[in-house]
Amino acid sequence: MRAVPLHVMVVNNLYPPLMAGGAERIVAFLAEGLVKRGHRVTVVSTCGPEMEPYPVETQNGVEVIRFFPPNLYWSFERSLKSGPKKWLWHAKDAWNREAAERLGAILEKDRPDVMHSHLIDGFSAAIWARAKQEGVPVIHTAHDYHLMCPRAFMLTADWKLCTKPRAHCRLFRHWHVRTTRHVDLFASPSRFLLEMHRKAGLQAGAGTVVHNGIPLPPDAAEIRRQRPPEAASRFLMLTRLTVEKGVETVLDAMARLPADLPVELAIAGKGVLEDKVRAAAAADPRIRYLGFLDGPAKAEALARAGHLLLPSLWYENAPVTIVEAAAYGLSLVGSDIGGIPEFVEPGRTGFLFPPGDAGALASIMARLARDPDALPMLPDASAALAQRFSLERMIDDYERHYFALTGAGLAVAAE
Repeated sequence: MRAVPLHVMVVNNLYPPLMAGGAERIVAFLAEGLVKRGHRVTVVSTCGPEMEPYPVETQNGVEVIRFFPPNLYWSFERSLKSGPKKWLWHAKDAWNREAAERLGAILEKDRPDVMHSHLIDGFSAAIWARAKQEGVPVIHTAHDYHLMCPRAFMLTADWKLCTKPRAHCRLFRHWHVRTTRHVDLFASPSRFLLEMHRKAGLQAGAGTVVHNGIPLPPDAAEIRRQRPPEAASRFLMLTRLTVEKGVETVLDAMARLPADLPVELAIAGKGVLEDKVRAAAAADPRIRYLGFLDGPAKAEALARAGHLLLPSLWYENAPVTIVEAAAYGLSLVGSDIGGIPEFVEPGRTGFLFPPGDAGALASIMARLARDPDALPMLPDASAALAQRFSLERMIDDYERHYFALTGAGLAVAAE
């Protein structure tokens, strides 16, 4: 038996080499993995107005089409905008008919079997209605809180958890959640994110959890076996250097640790708190700032460390770094918030602490640094955790949903 090849249209506001975060990596892994299984994949993404007409590309078997969804500016540049102009952009993005028509022309030409959307800022939810108009089933994967919050983080302007959204934010949420009625299946990488959307009034035909998956490093098992004892006192933070990621909580925790405790903290990333991290590293020889890491340099940092820190202050969804760290055998020390608890088994794969509690984090770090056997089941437990979030498992799950939505099922392979 073999799966019937499908034509899957994947929609995401960015696609490599244009990148903003982890969602683009997941989308690219999925698209290329589907191609390897014999499916046809067309990715529709955005570009800046000055880039048009953007030539159609083929990347590792994936057809990539980009266009600028007409608006005040390109969504990739939204972090540079503020004030009334940003709200006017959101008003247009609430239902961008022109973007839907441009995508509709692609739908009419290519006739995909299913459309799988991810981050749709720029395109707007109008593309879902257009796909339904063409008779194309829609699956949407949420990677953040874009449909519920204009800033996508569920945080206030001063980076606190938003518990009382303002009137315009409530209107934004009501409208966007209402548009999910055009979605046949709403997927989320974490149970927490899915439940947050359900509480907000999700109207999709159905909801499900599909964990993010990444290619696991082929040498990870060997690295886990060869990890030196001193790795137990090495902590690593791979993140954006921004307030909501808990960078200041980690620096505060380090300041609370005894000066003679043999502990090392490596911080990798970029962001507005970079100068603060550099200053901390200059003042404390136990702290190293590695800058932005990727590729072999990132792998080297993971192989050297013993623990990954996830001190987030916001409702994290499913950070890809969790899977990367587990594959290399690191424990996970994370805030008890958002989706993080779904990926940390206290006492087996790591520990949880109250968000923002530098004292609690310092206690956990001290315990791990002093006792190499604090997590006796870690090697096997981390390997099992990584396998739960492998790329193949993610593709299996989405492929199964595509078949269910299209009714394609399986076909007998030709002899």
